[in-house]
Amino acid sequence: MTPGTATNIRLAWQGLVREVQSGLLTPMLLALLVAVSAVTAVGFFVDRVDGAMRAQAAQFLAADARVESPDPLDEWAATAQDLGLLTSQHVTFPTVVLAGQQSQLVGLKAVDGAYPLRGDLRIDDGGAVNTVDHGPSPGQVWIARRALLSLDTAIGESIAVGQTSLEIAAVLEREPDVGNIFAQAAPRLMIHRDDLAATGLVTDTSRVEYALLLASDAGDRDARLDAFADRLPDRLRIERPESSQPAFETAFDRAARFLGLASVVAVLLAGAALVIAARHYNRVQQGAAALMRAMGASSKQIGAIYRWRLLMLALLAAIPGIMIGALTQLLLADLMAQVLDVDLPPPSLSPVALGLAVALVALFGFALPSLVQLKHTPPLRVLVEHAVAPSPAATLLFGAGLGAITLLVWFQARDAALTLWVLVGLGASLLVFLAVAWLLVTMLRRWPARGVARFGLARMARARWSSATQIAALALGVTAVLLLSVVRSDLIDAWERQIPADAPNIFAINIQPQQVDGMRAFLDRAGIENAGFYPMVRARWTQMDDAPVDKARYEGRAHRLATREFNLSVGAEAAAHNRVVAGDLDAEGFSVEEGIAETLGWSLGDRLTFTVDGREVSGAITSLRAVDWDSMRPNFFVIASPSLMDGVAAQYITSFHFPDGAPQTQVDLLREFPTVTLFDVSRILDEVRTLIDRASQAVEYVFAFTLAAGLVVLLAAFGASERQRIHDAAVLRVMGASRGKVIAALWIEFLALGLLVGLLAAVAAMTVGATLSARVFDLPLALNPALLPWGLGAGLLLAALVTPLLARRMTRVPPARALRR
Repeated sequence: MTPGTATNIRLAWQGLVREVQSGLLTPMLLALLVAVSAVTAVGFFVDRVDGAMRAQAAQFLAADARVESPDPLDEWAATAQDLGLLTSQHVTFPTVVLAGQQSQLVGLKAVDGAYPLRGDLRIDDGGAVNTVDHGPSPGQVWIARRALLSLDTAIGESIAVGQTSLEIAAVLEREPDVGNIFAQAAPRLMIHRDDLAATGLVTDTSRVEYALLLASDAGDRDARLDAFADRLPDRLRIERPESSQPAFETAFDRAARFLGLASVVAVLLAGAALVIAARHYNRVQQGAAALMRAMGASSKQIGAIYRWRLLMLALLAAIPGIMIGALTQLLLADLMAQVLDVDLPPPSLSPVALGLAVALVALFGFALPSLVQLKHTPPLRVLVEHAVAPSPAATLLFGAGLGAITLLVWFQARDAALTLWVLVGLGASLLVFLAVAWLLVTMLRRWPARGVARFGLARMARARWSSATQIAALALGVTAVLLLSVVRSDLIDAWERQIPADAPNIFAINIQPQQVDGMRAFLDRAGIENAGFYPMVRARWTQMDDAPVDKARYEGRAHRLATREFNLSVGAEAAAHNRVVAGDLDAEGFSVEEGIAETLGWSLGDRLTFTVDGREVSGAITSLRAVDWDSMRPNFFVIASPSLMDGVAAQYITSFHFPDGAPQTQVDLLREFPTVTLFDVSRILDEVRTLIDRASQAVEYVFAFTLAAGLVVLLAAFGASERQRIHDAAVLRVMGASRGKVIAALWIEFLALGLLVGLLAAVAAMTVGATLSARVFDLPLALNPALLPWGLGAGLLLAALVTPLLARRMTRVPPARALRR
């Protein structure tokens, strides 16, 4: 380090200490503190919860990866073991078991001693409900409670499974890899794989599904799984848990987006406060910079001193900001830990680096462009006060800083659409605010006000750009707070509507056409409302525009959709609760859900061919639908016109709400309709409701950072004009105005300013909020007129809070002292 550098650092530190103690740097310090705290809190939280949900996703596979096949997978299990992977195998198929004179269709699952590799099972052995990490022992079975009730048997009794008899050791309350509820044909019966041969149920003609589970605790787990996947033939594909339970995805994704939005807005508001505070700091420091120039300091040295001072200020704010963010995420993480079945992993250090980056980029991007002008301050500024013209370098630095902030916003939001709409929305609002404020302030010059009102409004009109900038900054702050308020409110309301208390928790499939009326009557007698009965057929997509489907061109989810069977429905009634986004629902052809159309590259007019019961059914896509998959109603990817499915035998599906699962009612229904299969999704609904509740609380906590950032903008805006206001008040008092008139003029100025700020903010928040809700959060597009009174109220409240404080400071300083400053 050269002597010159050491001197610059010493002078920068001395000036920093002096200016922090005097309060000059307080707005900049608080702005950075809020920005860093918000970014690190959300970064830590999302980082930990994302890791936890990935771990939980593995639990829902019972492994880190899974391979399924209709053929045995022993050869591939050996290959996986050679690569250092842990393995487990199980076999599943439907069968009928007997207990005395009672019979029951079950989904038999034969597991080995290593099952499960991830997650656990919950069983009731007659004494207590226990969580275990293994399957049943040889000679024993674990059975779902519904099957136990249907068989009218009990724990300790024996049931016939094929050619052997096994003891019921426990009721199976939960298994980790239950998978898609419609893939499970009947209530679960779990046995040990060693007992499978004795049952005699697996033959060459059996419909058996083999599964190979894979896991690794090594640090190169993904590399080992990739190596294994590369060795698999084309007919086999490895499945990995890319996300947690599908039922969780919408709620957590929206929560993560809102948390990102809140931290992004906090950073942008902090940036606005930094711009205002830095301009004020620049004006105050011009005298000090001119004095240093007069004493022989070069422009280069002055620039270096202020750069070192900014760096020190960034570190001074970043360290406590990161600590506040870390403490806040502990509270948020505790909320989510109560939802997820796995321990939250420790956070990575990336949010710390992001917090430091935000402090440095925000300060140097928003504040340095103003301060770089100080090195051009002429020595004559010591004697004659005049403004220093902005330099081209300052403009270039501001542009570079704005670009860096945009990258940080994108990185924090992790969503291009969110970044685009927030920056465009708030940026456009700021430009409109400046233009409208300047126009209205200019019009005040011709306002025929008299008496005290003339003094209050004249000050705004006299300093047009200063007043317009102040109004725009305050309006931006109020807009951001109102914006998050409306999005937060819409988000929580949507969550509450997403799964109401009486949401269907039972799905019924395999309903024969002749059973529909009888089952509807059974539910009516039980006082249970159904979601409607809809025909459903199994179909496989085989042709696209009369050419065979090239399934090899699809990857990931698209490949799974292209190779699986579809559940098609028939008739427009099945789409009555969907929203048509394109085309004509009543036209002859297929109506397709917009998401699967996008995934598989389908468009209106494309001709699809499905194979149904050995028969080809062809038709054009005539409409696209938006489907609410969270409604717990029967929904379908593809719905065919009745004419296309003429003569095709269909079964029916429905859903309804059973209070507390109503196991006895389920048993009575199944006894009357033995071919019907019921799926109880109560557990999934309860977990999603809990997640929504915790996510809502997390949203409320993070919203506080935006409120804090809005207050910092307020502090910076009024702090920057305080010195001039004290001077103006002193002039009025010297000219004979009483203390009361000075205060009254201030009230008039701030009431006018508050109303204008509130009106501008309300209109902007309505527009940007509606756009964000629809474009980013997939919520209904609607303007919220309630924001208008809220915005005006916020502006008046702002005036009511600030005016007394400023009035006290303005009238406390003697006029003689104020005029000498």
